[in-house]
Amino acid sequence: METTKQTSKVYFKTLKIIHLALTLGIVFVGLIGSFLIFSGKMSNNMTDLNEVLFYIIPVFSLGGLFVSNWIYKNKLSELKEKKDLNAKMANYRDILIGRYALIEVPTFFAFVAIMLTGNLLYLAYIALMILFMIYWRPTRNSVIADLELNLNESTIVRNPDSIIAEFNITKRD
Repeated sequence: METTKQTSKVYFKTLKIIHLALTLGIVFVGLIGSFLIFSGKMSNNMTDLNEVLFYIIPVFSLGGLFVSNWIYKNKLSELKEKKDLNAKMANYRDILIGRYALIEVPTFFAFVAIMLTGNLLYLAYIALMILFMIYWRPTRNSVIADLELNLNESTIVRNPDSIIAEFNITKRD
């Protein structure tokens, strides 16, 4: 097992790449759904299924947002108690990925509903998820605020050359 250290610059660049990739995944799902419907390639009229999904998709989407935020805040409160900045930052990235994953699940469910029913309304839920992903974009200031870092920790995080996280990497031979 090898320990890799990340500077603040690399850490936030990595966070932005992860966030962008996951957000673009949702955008592409929405674009594919839109294209299939507007091009006439999808004309499924599963009215019975649509009647059920009409209630399930909003509950699942809003539930995903609620659960994502609830778990994020609970994990964040545990993380704030840690004294070591490196441990905080390493765990924070994991918490963010979990938060974003819980937003992606309802998005893909809405996409499947679009594919099965051809109902454009479900694109609105995909758009909602995209908006939340954009709103929850990680920045230095948001991380400092979320973790309630003290002045010393904030200064370290703001310095692009400071080591702020360590990750254990298992090498396979």
